[in-house]
Amino acid sequence: MKKISFPSLEATRTAFQLLTPIESLHAWIKGTNGKFVIANELFSERFGFTNAKQLIGLSDIDLAPPHLANRYIEDDHKVLQGAIITDRLELILGKNENASWFRTSKWPIYNLNGQIIGSYGISRQLNPTQPRSTPIRELNTPIEYIRQNFSESISIEKLAEACHVSISTLERRFKKHLAKTPLQYLMEIRLENARIMVHETKKSLAIVAQETGFVDNSHFTHAYKKRFSITPSEDRNSRQDLSERT
Repeated sequence: MKKISFPSLEATRTAFQLLTPIESLHAWIKGTNGKFVIANELFSERFGFTNAKQLIGLSDIDLAPPHLANRYIEDDHKVLQGAIITDRLELILGKNENASWFRTSKWPIYNLNGQIIGSYGISRQLNPTQPRSTPIRELNTPIEYIRQNFSESISIEKLAEACHVSISTLERRFKKHLAKTPLQYLMEIRLENARIMVHETKKSLAIVAQETGFVDNSHFTHAYKKRFSITPSEDRNSRQDLSERT
């Protein structure tokens, strides 16, 4: 996507439909204060609103629990510094606390003087919402533990012990809410953070592998290619080529 520029943030309202041509995308625009300026109907329905205007003036803190909202806000801060977030894997809670996985991308919005005045985001849902699930609060503790400790060696036994539940209970909850095992979720978090480092840092790929919990570079490269259909080095090179062209 080319650089997004408008005379003012208010002007984005009239152009918003031009930026969201695909009906299956959740889309929104935020100001520099992190509050929603506009969103499409699909995004607003995700959170149980009957009218997209009801989102205006709200922020991620109003819509998501802190351990999820803080991650979205971290990305927003990067975008407001000029970064582009591409295909970030995110867990998003909706109405009735049902959870779904999304791929999210975000871009800064500039005024005609080249100053950043907001951010534009889109998300695409990866898996169907599970409408009969019990509240995702059951996974708050293991999800937070994994996000805080993914760089370390985490066994299913250690994770269950940290969450004060049995291994069978932990696995059952992950299967019920996320349709995956705890270790599959751990791998996704490691790869998500690895891709951030591949895209946004100049650290060697060996250091990236080490800091995201992979036992060696070969394991890292294999898992990365299986997940993203591209090796870490190819991904970094393609990202650099894209930056040079924009």
